[in-house]
Amino acid sequence: MKSNIYTLIIFFATIFVVASCENETWNSMPSAVTEFFTTYFPGQEVNSYSKSTEGSTASVKGGVSVTFNSDNTWIDVNGNGSALPSVLLYDQLPQKLYKYLLETESTDGVYRITRNSLSYHVELKDTYVDYDIKTGVIDYPAADGQNAA
Repeated sequence: MKSNIYTLIIFFATIFVVASCENETWNSMPSAVTEFFTTYFPGQEVNSYSKSTEGSTASVKGGVSVTFNSDNTWIDVNGNGSALPSVLLYDQLPQKLYKYLLETESTDGVYRITRNSLSYHVELKDTYVDYDIKTGVIDYPAADGQNAA
């Protein structure tokens, strides 16, 4: 009987520790970062968050990792082998780039998106697409290895 009580105490203590660690990670993130995860990855547990002078990185348990700049704006969303949600692409990519991905039936196969002040880079399973912010030009690899628009 005593061993059952000890087992229960250990079980509940473990649950408390895991839950408090999750809350500590969540509570340490800026509101813009938590909003990003609740919007695009609802119900998924953020298991790590680290901050530096350049920005921060947060990862979902067994899934996506997102890098944010110092303004808490995403600069890299990596599905780590899983496709990114279509709603994320719709909301976060320029309309012309999203429309291109939709027309080429590629929205379900985007595994990573990165951006900087000049461009967006979209990684698909076997290829990529680049988008120049200033010109609106979409660049992608052609069959012969050259880039085509």
